[in-house]
Amino acid sequence: MMRKYSVVINFALFQAAWFAVFFLQEQGMLVVALAISCMVALSPDKKNDCRFVLIGLVVAVSIEAVASGLGIIRYEGGWIPVWLIFLWAALLFSFRESLAKLFVLTLPTRLLLVWLGAPGSYYAGQQVGLLLTIEPVWLFWVSYGGLWFCGFEVLRWLDKHPKIRREIGTSELVRTH
Repeated sequence: MMRKYSVVINFALFQAAWFAVFFLQEQGMLVVALAISCMVALSPDKKNDCRFVLIGLVVAVSIEAVASGLGIIRYEGGWIPVWLIFLWAALLFSFRESLAKLFVLTLPTRLLLVWLGAPGSYYAGQQVGLLLTIEPVWLFWVSYGGLWFCGFEVLRWLDKHPKIRREIGTSELVRTH
């Protein structure tokens, strides 16, 4: 029974982190840090989840750096903001718990969801001044969605890696071997 609740709690924690950044911007960092702390505390496989998040952050920051270097996305100050790295950590923990089902969807479904979801989240962030995206909007959507689809597939591969794969927990329940 706890597994069902942990999925809901994890999802709520990620939403709290995302909306804290969206509405409070950098002042929302405490909420994001608390959400991540709760995600770690509630993780059924802390060691492997933390490994996944740390390696996943390398993937995420690399893709953000490529997108920024190509001018697809621009952040105030030119650097990837700390709040984004924290938000990525929260999302990566969610990929192991509440969003684990995304890793086992069919290729066309993953393609559609990631290509719509990743740019959509950033487009919303642009609307509140968190970042700037390349114009026209369709070019941003196509280029950033494509970058993140590639990144998502790397994260999907990492999730299955024997040294990172969950020993117990949600992603193990939805995984297809």
